[in-house]
Amino acid sequence: MTRPRSFFALMMACLMAFLVSCSSVEAKVPTTYTAAQIQQIQRYVPTLTEFRSRMDNLGTLIQKKNWVDAKTYIHGPLGDLRGTMKTVSGSLLPKSQQQALDLTKSLFADLVEIDNAAKVADYAKITAGYQKAVNDFDTFLQLIPKA
Repeated sequence: MTRPRSFFALMMACLMAFLVSCSSVEAKVPTTYTAAQIQQIQRYVPTLTEFRSRMDNLGTLIQKKNWVDAKTYIHGPLGDLRGTMKTVSGSLLPKSQQQALDLTKSLFADLVEIDNAAKVADYAKITAGYQKAVNDFDTFLQLIPKA
């Protein structure tokens, strides 16, 4: 009697596995923001606006060729920029999320390039890196939904 029960249990398990694998529930990808999502993202807008003004201050330090303060500014007042951008990126719609993450990585790479070029006082490389960083940041800000 144990043999037919084992066989029956095995057949039921196979049947259940087959039925579960054949069923498909399509995940619906959101195409619009809910009011709660917009409210959550908008909490970061003042912080991002402050970071954008700090980027302008970094530009002033670069124009003055003040390399020590420029490097310190990147690590100090702009130190939390990457984390904030990653947090906001995670709250965006899937179609914008990957682009926002790519812009975050690119901006961070630009800041590293500025930092490394400031060590050797390479003005051309610093200004090119700064311009790329500003463009990346401005593009990122355009991905944020308006209230």
